[in-house]
Amino acid sequence: MKRFILPLLSLLAAGSLSSCFQSETIVRLNKDGSGTLTEETGFGAKAIEMLAQLAAFGGDAAKDPLAEMVSEDKAKARAATLGEGVTFEKVEATAKDGGKGAKVTYRFTDINKLKISPDEAAKSSIPQMPGQPAPATPKSEPILFKFEGGKLSIKIPQPKNDEVPAGEAPPVQEIGAEEEKQMKELFAGMRVSVKVVIEPGISASNASYVEENTITLVDMDFGKMMEKPGALQKMASMGRGNPEKAMEEMKKLDGVKVETKPEVEVTLK
Repeated sequence: MKRFILPLLSLLAAGSLSSCFQSETIVRLNKDGSGTLTEETGFGAKAIEMLAQLAAFGGDAAKDPLAEMVSEDKAKARAATLGEGVTFEKVEATAKDGGKGAKVTYRFTDINKLKISPDEAAKSSIPQMPGQPAPATPKSEPILFKFEGGKLSIKIPQPKNDEVPAGEAPPVQEIGAEEEKQMKELFAGMRVSVKVVIEPGISASNASYVEENTITLVDMDFGKMMEKPGALQKMASMGRGNPEKAMEEMKKLDGVKVETKPEVEVTLK
């Protein structure tokens, strides 16, 4: 999961839009291998206000900076990157607690050809900051699927073993109380999740997080993760030079569900 969580964080930080950002990706699989993909993103009231201020500062106060989130043309262009046989179905504007966002629905005919990267979904939907170039972010590997004979395999991209060895890594910088407070405010309300719903139901699975017919691959509530004093310092220190260990340690934090198996197997009912 680190393969697309880190690019997502860098994308949000570059745009200063982390606050109250939420992203939910849901794949729904039918028994014949077809299904739907929904990608829903939204921003809280504070982020909406900031975007409006930036638009005014850029000399275009009348422009709605979130209009592109519900752009059909943009959604159709995104569909072309999701795999052969994936088509755009609809895009809906969303509103909740003063925030705004969009929910895009795609259809696929064969999950074997579907490839999803949640950070790419965010990049496609996040409005470009007025007067600023789009932030450059590292491209992540996609989640892939193999479906045959009523069995589904979900291949999850793994972190590359090219991290700096722990003995050679520079010491972790001490995070002060004021910096920790600022980071908590920045990421308050931010949540990212990726789920797979098996419409016929699940007979068996080795997935770490299964609830009825839903498998959670990642669910990270950044507000909860940073609630406890010193949590940010702990996150900065975990798994130095060992990305697999870092993900295992992250699973112990409040507000985190992360599938660390490289491949999840599911038998449909």
